[in-house]
Amino acid sequence: MLYKNIILFCLLGLISSNQVLTAQSRDLPDQFSTPKTPFLSKLMGFKNLSTKIFLSATNTIIPTTGTIFSENVQEIIKSNDSVFVLLERTGVVYSLDPFTDSSNTYRFKRLDHTININYNIEANNFLYKNHLYSYGGYGFWRLNGQLRSYNFLDKEWDINPTNDEIISNGYNWVSQQEGKLFVPFQLITNGSIKGDQNTSRVRVYDSYSLDLNLMEWKKLGTIHSKTINLVKSNNIVNSFLTTDRGFLFLHLDGTYYFDFLHNKIFKSKSAELDQFFIRRTSNENIFYYKDTIYSYIPSLQTFDTKPLPMSDFEELDFPIWGLDKNYYFLLLFLSISAIIILFSIKIFNRSVNKKIQESRLKILKTKTIGQAFVGVELSLIQLLLAAYNKDQHVEISQINHVLGIKDKNVGLQKKVRSDVINSVNEKYSIILNKEAQLISSIRKEDDKRFYEYFINELELNSIKKILGRK
Repeated sequence: MLYKNIILFCLLGLISSNQVLTAQSRDLPDQFSTPKTPFLSKLMGFKNLSTKIFLSATNTIIPTTGTIFSENVQEIIKSNDSVFVLLERTGVVYSLDPFTDSSNTYRFKRLDHTININYNIEANNFLYKNHLYSYGGYGFWRLNGQLRSYNFLDKEWDINPTNDEIISNGYNWVSQQEGKLFVPFQLITNGSIKGDQNTSRVRVYDSYSLDLNLMEWKKLGTIHSKTINLVKSNNIVNSFLTTDRGFLFLHLDGTYYFDFLHNKIFKSKSAELDQFFIRRTSNENIFYYKDTIYSYIPSLQTFDTKPLPMSDFEELDFPIWGLDKNYYFLLLFLSISAIIILFSIKIFNRSVNKKIQESRLKILKTKTIGQAFVGVELSLIQLLLAAYNKDQHVEISQINHVLGIKDKNVGLQKKVRSDVINSVNEKYSIILNKEAQLISSIRKEDDKRFYEYFINELELNSIKKILGRK
């Protein structure tokens, strides 16, 4: 008996839940017709218009009065001849019947079999290459960075796996031209994890773009420090107004234009333009088309238009994003590594030079390099240095005097001079470990039979360093 009661209870539960789900799906019609209002007629008239428009409660398209969806915001998405109407916080999708034959109405058909509601709140819905996508949104106690696409065959929403999950709070924009979704920074909210850091709205100021063809996120850099001041206290839903280059939004009653295609920020110079946006902060019934803003007034069934020339904006001196903050850590690491390498090379060279110097000292039979030149060698070098400072050359008689051979015969004088000069040049070459001539000679201008001697100018600094002279 107990088993029979359990089975009966389960059957009643299934029947009851099925009735609830059926009631939810029946609350909305499978198809409906709506009048060709000036709003819809204008949209249909712009054949190459691609836009998304949030609809006000007085300008809704889907008949939701008396249903559980009556409070859900409706949005219309148009790309050329494709027109869809979606209900926020649901997966409900209606499409315009292109074969509407009535001159007074448009007919919409429901496409989806959605059952669950109140999830992916404030998701960014958009069209790209005839695919209907839904990015991000809040649900089940967290913001997500998922990309979903509507499956027109199965009439369900599918997940599109990507290489990462980048979470946006509404500051995101889709480029139809480049096929990319731009997210200047992330806003992390996750109430399912303990800790204030996870339950509060944590901002991660790294910029990313998603390639909608490859389904891969790429890091663009880190949002500029001055840009942070424009967004750190704001929370907009899917941007304020989308254009063909980015989006516009308000900050402290000023209008800012984020140009994602060129990574630039512009600020409005027009007080009239700022007031125009301030009066339309609800972001409803408004769209951009060919450098003009169209704002529909349902009560008057007319459009208020305003040109949006770039001449009304000034470019700010900072971009949306700059270098990746990890770049600075990498640069610091490379700098420290370079210093360590250079220091190591210097230590190594010093060690090698010390060994070379020791071997030279053995050859020179002296303890220090400075003591390599002794006696008459040192006197001769000093004589030549003194003459160099006076821009003079040294004659043979002066050298004979320094070497103490002035009273010797000519043959002995020549031999001693040659031996001393050769000894100095040889020691100098050993010290520098290269072929170098410290003392050079040249024939006298007035008597070519005799020579004058001088310090080679190229070796001047080296010999001064060896002798410890400045």
